[in-house]
Amino acid sequence: MKRNRKSIAIMLVLVMAAMLLAACGPAADTGGAPPTGGETVASPPAPGAPPVVDGGDEIAEAPEEGANLADHIDIIVDTQITVLNSTLPGATGAPVTWAATLVHDRLLQHIDDTELGPQLATHWNTDDFQTFTFTLRDDVVWHNGDPFTAECVVLHHAIIMEHPGSPAYTRWRWIDSITATGTYELEMVLTEVFVDFLFEMANPHASIYNARSFNENSSDPSWAWVGTGPFQVVGFEINDFLTVERFDAFWGEAPPTRSLTLWTIPEMGTRTVMLQTGAAQLSFGMTPEDLDSLDDNPAFQMFTVMPNAPMVIGFNNMGDDIMMDKNFRLAIAHAINTDDIALVANGRWAVNAFDGNIWGLITQFRLDGLEKREHNLELALQYLEQSVYNGETIELIAAGAYNIRAAEIIQLQLAEIGIDLAVEITDMAGFTAAHLYDPESTRQLHTFAIGAMPIALAALRNTYYPGVHTNRLNYNDDRVTALTRELAVTSDVAAREAIAFEIQEIFWEDLPAIPVWWRVTGIPAVNGIGGIRLFTNQFDHCLRGIFWDINETEESLRP
Repeated sequence: MKRNRKSIAIMLVLVMAAMLLAACGPAADTGGAPPTGGETVASPPAPGAPPVVDGGDEIAEAPEEGANLADHIDIIVDTQITVLNSTLPGATGAPVTWAATLVHDRLLQHIDDTELGPQLATHWNTDDFQTFTFTLRDDVVWHNGDPFTAECVVLHHAIIMEHPGSPAYTRWRWIDSITATGTYELEMVLTEVFVDFLFEMANPHASIYNARSFNENSSDPSWAWVGTGPFQVVGFEINDFLTVERFDAFWGEAPPTRSLTLWTIPEMGTRTVMLQTGAAQLSFGMTPEDLDSLDDNPAFQMFTVMPNAPMVIGFNNMGDDIMMDKNFRLAIAHAINTDDIALVANGRWAVNAFDGNIWGLITQFRLDGLEKREHNLELALQYLEQSVYNGETIELIAAGAYNIRAAEIIQLQLAEIGIDLAVEITDMAGFTAAHLYDPESTRQLHTFAIGAMPIALAALRNTYYPGVHTNRLNYNDDRVTALTRELAVTSDVAAREAIAFEIQEIFWEDLPAIPVWWRVTGIPAVNGIGGIRLFTNQFDHCLRGIFWDINETEESLRP
């Protein structure tokens, strides 16, 4: 198969062109009509939102007739799978949600970045965005043999409410009361009007758990392994591997592959060797150098997607006097050279920040044209002199190869204006532990991808809302919080856009984080791999339909 290779520079041109074209075209008018039905729920599009950027191989959706499918596929992930249980704080990494999607179902699922479709629920309705009714499938069986009914969802909600602060709690906490009105009929009444509530129910952290398993084994996190999804857990070693096998009683179409193993491989070089020797067939989290090498190797194909989240320098927004000093933030913003940072961090698999907005690239209602702070050392020095900074060592935390490389070049650049920066390198588990929402935290700076979901309200509530564990910036602004609440109860599209624009203007003025670059994710796989679904929000990647046509693979890489 001849692969479609596009340079990252061309990808950026396509992004910007799409943004301009979309901005000039008519906006979709969804009015404020309540969602109903069982086909899709569409979110109003963001003005200027480009499509998913895909500069690599087209992913085959299904195997061709006569394909020689492998029984097993080995997949490398780049961050630890610590738990399969979103009632625990450690269930925050993207590979955890990929694993959860294999094992568990939700009421709804993502069709694409901004549309929802049925999963365990077949139909749904609301007249006021506060009371929602659902009709559930009547042919679902849990992995432990229990039948799935509306009462299972009621019991699940009770379990989740016992785990405040967890990723699951974040999704389900909006429900004031939940009632099984029939064997397969469900009613939810929310604590307040919430226009985008259905998108919460499609999040991987909204996976529904088995109450009997919890009651029998609640002291062991493995109670949450019981799901209704197409695969069931048959082996799991924390931070090492997860093996799942096809669940023959699955209610939907059977997966094309009998079993999958997700391997946590922290060493970059080992990932490449595993691909080159046939020990694995697909890998996430490759270095730019290895991506270049594999992209040039005819035995492999390269899937690419540009995540919605910008890579930023993030401040502790409830930190010490230096972190809270606007002049110090501006000094850093003008001292850094984002071109160099992007190049060092990820080579040609990076796109330099093209504006000053930390909003996701395709997140609803993105405000285009927010000015990027220019690289100007003279101006940076002026701001630094006006700040409270007095030569103290500032700590910047980084995890992941590209973030670590970015941190090290940032360290050198800030030294040019006299800022003493110490880079603390940690793994993802350490980074997550240090960056849960904590007003008492003494951390200072970090470099990482800022959370950006395609739905504006979800992005705000998961990234900037006080008290939410994924608020890595410790952001707490009364005006933004009030506007976020207003967005949740506003159905008119124009009014929602105005609210989102005002929030972005506040972000630009306050500078809670500095946008630096955008990462292009390259995912190498042997020829013959297909069936994966990639989203700009990497947490939504779906591996349920992955397959491997061995006939398409070079003999040296076949099982």
